[in-house]
Amino acid sequence: MNIHPGKDKDNDRKSNWDGCIAARAGSRRALRAFSFLFACCLFLNASPQAYSMNPETVEYSLKLAFLYNFTKFVEWPPDSYHSPSAPLVICIVGDDPFGPRLEGALRTRTAGNHPIEVTTLKPSDILNICHMVFVPATAEDQATRIVRGLKGSSTLTVGEAEGFAVLGGIINLTPEGNKLRFEVNLLAAERAGLKISANMLALAKIVHDGEHPTGD
Repeated sequence: MNIHPGKDKDNDRKSNWDGCIAARAGSRRALRAFSFLFACCLFLNASPQAYSMNPETVEYSLKLAFLYNFTKFVEWPPDSYHSPSAPLVICIVGDDPFGPRLEGALRTRTAGNHPIEVTTLKPSDILNICHMVFVPATAEDQATRIVRGLKGSSTLTVGEAEGFAVLGGIINLTPEGNKLRFEVNLLAAERAGLKISANMLALAKIVHDGEHPTGD
């Protein structure tokens, strides 16, 4: 990757970023590559201190990459936005595992014509104002209540605790060895009025309410 000074550097970063998200997700390797490239693009914008990362930092940089990629492969109903230029709101519920540097870089990106807004809310807050709600493992005991409270809304719920999608969440991030994969509850997505790209579904394990994950 060639980095040029000044404005050219910013343009190169934007160009490489756009290249990352323009490719079609035709295989599991493709989505993992999206995540890695996402993390690289974020770290190019970070201060030198951000390069000193522990394993947990790497894990959550990849998880944030997945959240961003989901915005590219999920279609929300048109009435989910107050205006054509309204932001796509990603809400982190409870303790925020991502950190300001990664989230700050994400806020400079867009999903379609929509800028991305990232905010942290309490489990007791009104969450149906969010297009996406991420429920970290630290809020696992609140997951069932959060999912039930969002029924009837067009909110994409994403979790990382075992069984999140089975209990009615839409997507669950699931580590397998040194890989990060995800489950999708299609019925939950349909109830929310969300359309998920076939390319994304080809990478997922499909699960159903109250059932165990199936498929590859």
